[in-house]
Amino acid sequence: MRKYPWSAKLEPHYSRLRATDNAILEVPDGSHSFSTALWSTCYKDMAGAVLWHYTPIAGLAGILKSREVWLHSLIKRMSQGELTDFAKQFDYSGLLAIGEDGQRIADTFARDLFYLSLTEQEEPAGMWKDFGEVRLRLKIVPVQQRAQLWRMNYLPGGNPIPILKQFAQARFNRHFVPWQVSRNGAFFLDSYHSQEAEVRLLVKRFDQTTDLVVKQSQRHEAVAIPLGKPNSRVSIDLVCIEVETKESLTAVQQLLDAHVPDLNIQCTVCPL
Repeated sequence: MRKYPWSAKLEPHYSRLRATDNAILEVPDGSHSFSTALWSTCYKDMAGAVLWHYTPIAGLAGILKSREVWLHSLIKRMSQGELTDFAKQFDYSGLLAIGEDGQRIADTFARDLFYLSLTEQEEPAGMWKDFGEVRLRLKIVPVQQRAQLWRMNYLPGGNPIPILKQFAQARFNRHFVPWQVSRNGAFFLDSYHSQEAEVRLLVKRFDQTTDLVVKQSQRHEAVAIPLGKPNSRVSIDLVCIEVETKESLTAVQQLLDAHVPDLNIQCTVCPL
């Protein structure tokens, strides 16, 4: 293991792993230090950042009228390889199995994962065409790890999970199952999507969750996060708005004046 560059980060925590009848798991004492070290080698945790979110004018109108940003259920995007790309690439085939309710396990998990797509890219490139003619500059700060703000991973190269899985199988004839593997699979997509350079905000609904405001968005659920107000999972503040064209500028300014004049949000045409 020591030949791999990530090994030095994980080695202090290997003693936390235990073999059960069919899996290698971390000691379930609430510490999760091994899994925390593992996931930090797989994904970049942004902790808090100021990022762009693209939306059409109709989407912006909904945000400003409600003063809420909605995190949509990941089930909306299952046709784009959510969770299933991860399951196939890293051989977690249990996510592809059918549960007792007749639903694919990945779909069941996805219904309780709520996301917002953001990007660090300053250059819009094809974002206007693909996602909308407006982009919001949002300050995102997760609250005590009760939400995740991570860069998406599009390539398995350099990821320790396949190596650890192979080692567990060869040495112990066990599956390697790190803590939160099903949830964190939501931060991996096929390289086809890599041009988006997505940073994803994710919150999970648990069986006993009571702190999420869940609303209906067409056929799926969404979690509403208030703009500029304290929240138990994540704080979201609107910093400014940019639009693709001068034609959009007038429409957006009218929305700002009508719904959030007290926020003093500036809207400009993107100079790039």
